[in-house]
Amino acid sequence: MSISLLVVGHANTGKTSLIRTLLRRHDFGDVSDRAGTTRHVESVNINIGLKTIVTLTDTPGFEDSIGLWEIRHSEAFRSYQGADWLRPFCESHFAQDEFEQEAKILKQLTNTDIILYVIDIRQAPLGKYLDELALLASANKPIIPVLNFSATSSAHLETWRKVLAERHLHAVVKYDSVAFYFDDEKRLYQSIQSLMPEQYDAINQLVTYRESAATLRLTMATSQLADFLINAASSRLECVQYPPEAAESTAFENTIRQREKAYISRLLQLYEFQQEDLVVSPLAIQNDRWEQDIFDSETLKEWGIETGTSALTGAAIGAGIDVMTAGLTLGTATTIGAILGATWKTGQHYKDTLMSKLTNSHFLCLDNATLTLLCLRGLSAIQHLHQRGHASQQSFQLASSSKDNGMIDQMKPFWKHAQQHPEWDKQTLPDSHPTKKGLQDLLEKALVANQAKHD
Repeated sequence: MSISLLVVGHANTGKTSLIRTLLRRHDFGDVSDRAGTTRHVESVNINIGLKTIVTLTDTPGFEDSIGLWEIRHSEAFRSYQGADWLRPFCESHFAQDEFEQEAKILKQLTNTDIILYVIDIRQAPLGKYLDELALLASANKPIIPVLNFSATSSAHLETWRKVLAERHLHAVVKYDSVAFYFDDEKRLYQSIQSLMPEQYDAINQLVTYRESAATLRLTMATSQLADFLINAASSRLECVQYPPEAAESTAFENTIRQREKAYISRLLQLYEFQQEDLVVSPLAIQNDRWEQDIFDSETLKEWGIETGTSALTGAAIGAGIDVMTAGLTLGTATTIGAILGATWKTGQHYKDTLMSKLTNSHFLCLDNATLTLLCLRGLSAIQHLHQRGHASQQSFQLASSSKDNGMIDQMKPFWKHAQQHPEWDKQTLPDSHPTKKGLQDLLEKALVANQAKHD
């Protein structure tokens, strides 16, 4: 049998939000800042394959626990002991009238294994919340208090801990349904294990499964970012003149923007979020939103990237090849033929670049500053989505700085290598390819370093 968890709490404390984040689904129930959004009871399963491990039941919020407490101790119900009062109350006229929402909660108490009492720690532990705890305790079921909105500091945290400890509720879990951290979820499941030791192995299996899924998702995300950066670095546009015409620059810039947009879409799909959950530049100027351009020098500065040149380089394809071609002695047709011939195996991929020098052709390509910006933005998107709760209602604007943690310089040789392979422009390199593997390893290290800094 699955473990039955009843999610309860005062109205608007984040009960449905908690379930969304536990499910990794943004479409469960209704989430709003409006009190009393949930008006009915709804159950949903957490499965591993076809096996149900946990059943979560969402309930309406308590709206008048003080009045309900008074009814509980009125002449009609005071003689009942423990949970005996629940059934008579739910069959009474009170449950049909002013306490209709509370009755929906009380009817579920006898059918659950554990009660998850969700607390908004931004609120002080007022009397109505203490009455709720007392009413729930009368059902003689284990209670795990869940401290929601715990990602930010609260002046009420310690007071809540003290109040809960006085009621012998020591298995308190911090779990923010908006800013998600897997370690918090792991502690929640560990608390369930301690209360239901007979289900220890099943919960352990779920935790292992969730950890593996998170690791795989992060690996796939960095693989997608590596593909995007390699494609961006290898992109080039031949120009009829230098400096390039404005239309040529605009066309190249739009190509890069569209590729970043496509990368973000794949990332959102991987993490099962919606397009509106993450806004990328350029942003439409609506509702006073700020517009950020990835090719603007001020954007580079905001992300901590210093550059003395334009984000677009109107030359062959990078400083390394420029040095190489500048040192050539182009004396005779025989020498030129030897350089550009098919027998020159070690430099075959330089052929069109060398030819551009001889024919006075030019290519537009991305410089290190812009590739750095794209990389930092990509890492910022992954880090946000990896820690975003599925109940979050705020769009994340990909405009917050994610400073270089020292990994970028190690990535530049891989970008340079990609620049020398324009045929990679629209390819997806295999995961075992040295360039992709080396870049992906560094991206994963960068994410780990950022997470360690947060912790």
